[in-house]
Amino acid sequence: MLGGVRLLKLFKTRALVLRSRPLGERDRLLSLFTWEKGKLGAVAPGARRIKSKLAAGVDYFTCASFLLHRGKSLCTVTQLEVEFAFRKIRENIKDYTYGMYFCELVEKLVEEGEPHPAIFNLLLECWRCLDDSSADREILARYFELKLLSLLGYHPHFKDCLYCGDTKGPFFWSINSGGVFCERCRPREGAVFFISSGTHAMADRLLNLFPAAKILNLRATEEQKNELQGFTRQFLLQWTGTGPFKGLSFLEKLNAQEKDKKTNNAPQ
Repeated sequence: MLGGVRLLKLFKTRALVLRSRPLGERDRLLSLFTWEKGKLGAVAPGARRIKSKLAAGVDYFTCASFLLHRGKSLCTVTQLEVEFAFRKIRENIKDYTYGMYFCELVEKLVEEGEPHPAIFNLLLECWRCLDDSSADREILARYFELKLLSLLGYHPHFKDCLYCGDTKGPFFWSINSGGVFCERCRPREGAVFFISSGTHAMADRLLNLFPAAKILNLRATEEQKNELQGFTRQFLLQWTGTGPFKGLSFLEKLNAQEKDKKTNNAPQ
């Protein structure tokens, strides 16, 4: 009977490793984003040992098939089989930070135990793009933010004026309304910002882009990137009520340092 109860508590699931940290001298504590059961916590016994069969599947940016034993508060990893391990992401500090930022957003914004297959696919595809050296990291980050917000039900609106449906512009982005207005309809109070035609078109394209691999061909000007970053950050903070995001703050510092370096090295 006891063996039967244990079998009932075993389940197999496909999962992405959102977080992995040491637990004691031998184990690792994981935050997993599973296909069937959403976000859950798990212990990987002995995974810190070099010869552990679990060691290969408990690193960040890993997609694996897990056999888990359900406990009172945490699951225990009994077996796993790695599907994808995006090791290139771990080799570059900037790529690593972008990847961690994506994980942080999912950890903070997705409720525990709620399945979100579309968000699972979004994160996996964006890891895959990040593993590809041709992807523009800043555009990829904006794509991930906008798609995640939309899938969670926040639905930022760029297609046309929220009030009259005008599609020509110029447009103004309203933080409080979560969308754009034309010159005639724009609110005269609150946080309302002009959005250039190029940035408006890019935001609408990112929101409707599918699959994620198409982002490998997208490029934007520095002005468009700065505008996109500004209003997506404001939208995230105001509409989700969550933040600040450590990964985003660190990325902004890295990008600022990189741009300063390019400016200083430019021929006079």
